[in-house]
Amino acid sequence: ESTADPGMTTKLLSRYVDKVLLTVEEAEKYLPQGKNYLVTGTPIRQEILTADRAEARKKLGVGDRVCLLSFGGSLGATPINKAVADVIAHFKGRDALHQIHATGSYDYEDFPGMLAERQVSAAGDRHLDIREYLYDMAECLAAADIVLCRSGAVTLAELECVGRASILVPSPYLAENHQYHNAMVLAGKNAAIVIEEKDLSGEKLCAILEELIADPQEIRNLGRNAASLAITDANKRICNEIYALIR
Repeated sequence: ESTADPGMTTKLLSRYVDKVLLTVEEAEKYLPQGKNYLVTGTPIRQEILTADRAEARKKLGVGDRVCLLSFGGSLGATPINKAVADVIAHFKGRDALHQIHATGSYDYEDFPGMLAERQVSAAGDRHLDIREYLYDMAECLAAADIVLCRSGAVTLAELECVGRASILVPSPYLAENHQYHNAMVLAGKNAAIVIEEKDLSGEKLCAILEELIADPQEIRNLGRNAASLAITDANKRICNEIYALIR
């Protein structure tokens, strides 16, 4: 079970199985008592762990700026896209941010219009990297200082393993609002800042970013706290439990 608030299938099947493997300990409180629960983490791609930060920042042209990586999933999330458009307008012309933003497929063609409404453009600005999708996620995560994103279980596992500060906007449209519970695990350890979608605005996001940029140590603290939650050998732990059960 990858989420902090397990789904109905896991809640049902956990009554009958021999072991339940969890990503986070907090999930156990939502499941039947007296079963064999083990925290193994969620498997992530090896390239996430091995990407070189200095090389990634050089390749992506980040320079000495704070790098903000933002995305809302492969389809995108309009509230996040609108808030990011506000961020681009707010920081335009300043030497504060290098922004890598994936709009997702729904808003990719409309995003230039969002910027135009705010009287800005990404054209010709080497510190504005606007894409539909992140095909080089490992490099982008390695280069980033702050990540703005949803709070799916795999995304959070990746953030923890690379030790990145994050601003999480849980999707409120998924079963049992499980992304909110995922995000709050990190927030409770001072490893992320959480903004519920109903509270998300460009103004609020810009204010948070201004505070973080002015306090690099807080960015490092959030990242360090996220790294303290990382489980980098989830594959091995899961396999060991399966082999032990077979034996």
